[in-house]
Amino acid sequence: MITDEIKNRYKGRSISWLEDRLQDLINAKIRRRDSVNGYFICISCQELKPAKQMNAGHYYPKEPLAYRAVKFDLDNIHGQCIRCNRHLSANLIPYRANLLQKIGERRLLQLEQKAALSGFKYSRDFLIEQIEKLKYERT
Repeated sequence: MITDEIKNRYKGRSISWLEDRLQDLINAKIRRRDSVNGYFICISCQELKPAKQMNAGHYYPKEPLAYRAVKFDLDNIHGQCIRCNRHLSANLIPYRANLLQKIGERRLLQLEQKAALSGFKYSRDFLIEQIEKLKYERT
């Protein structure tokens, strides 16, 4: 639960600003989570690459709005190289196979069910709470 004091820090900020801020913090978390000693293995091509070449790649894309329910879901976002994410349109066939190995069948099914939710909207309180949580998280 967030306090009125915390809510007041975000007074006047739009939902889209809050979503952008949360996405930035989640992307940073993914980069920390999926890299070791300055390197990472791309979820799609499985190549070892320098962390500076890592994107926080979404299995279900951030846009269109159809996948809003999983936009910030950590099971939906993994370290992905720039080539696979941007130039190969997320390279989804190997992404899915490697995602299945990484998170398992049960969590992948949950992600798929959550992605199918329509009309999903994040509440202002949820976004603020997640921003505050991630601002101070180190791992």
